[in-house]
Amino acid sequence: MKSRYDGVRGKEAGIAKSRHNRLEAEHSAKNQFVKKVQNEQARYAGKSPNLKSEAMEFNAYMCNNGEHAQEFGKKLTKGIDLVAFPVDGEGNDS
Repeated sequence: MKSRYDGVRGKEAGIAKSRHNRLEAEHSAKNQFVKKVQNEQARYAGKSPNLKSEAMEFNAYMCNNGEHAQEFGKKLTKGIDLVAFPVDGEGNDS
């Protein structure tokens, strides 16, 4: 039987080391993913929301009626090829 203090790894020590290395690799991968997502979202930080003044009141009602989405859709499809993508300017199918 080998002494544990002679520098030679035992079976349990090898298993523990491989488990530790695997968990460190998983943690590193997850950390890289989180940092990537945070960097992608960092460009939106500090921008004030595009809301009506009444929506900023404490007792505001639910004022999201899709108008903002419709305006965004109109801007997005402004120069679209209507032959290839048959939609009208209102966002409805032709």
